[in-house]
Amino acid sequence: MSEANVELARRGYALWAAGDLDGTLELSTSDFEFVPAIAAAVEGGSVKGPDAVRRFFAELEETWEIFRIEMDEFQEVGDRVIATGRLTAKGRGSELELDHPMYSVVWFREGKLARMQSFLDRDAAEATAREHAGREVT
Repeated sequence: MSEANVELARRGYALWAAGDLDGTLELSTSDFEFVPAIAAAVEGGSVKGPDAVRRFFAELEETWEIFRIEMDEFQEVGDRVIATGRLTAKGRGSELELDHPMYSVVWFREGKLARMQSFLDRDAAEATAREHAGREVT
């Protein structure tokens, strides 16, 4: 695997952190899938395609006064990348505050971001990256 996927993941997350969701989606496949750690654990689902991703993040803005994921470390694991950073958030009405380590496994297809799955636990992220190594995202 080349450094290209690490750089692509880094650029995607940098755009996202800067509030440029459309920029992140431009780096993504048309069927890009996002699996958020908390929502997936509670509801067991994912968000697939640019329109669904935009709706998901619009709903986050309604719920959270602050919702920030900043990734600062990127590591190759086979043909995947694990991104490591922090989730910080503050609830709009509840003022609930979160500050937690965040991990994400990034899949690639045809030089684009194909899937991102977030985790609150590094071991789970690493296990998922290894388990799916070599399997193409469809």
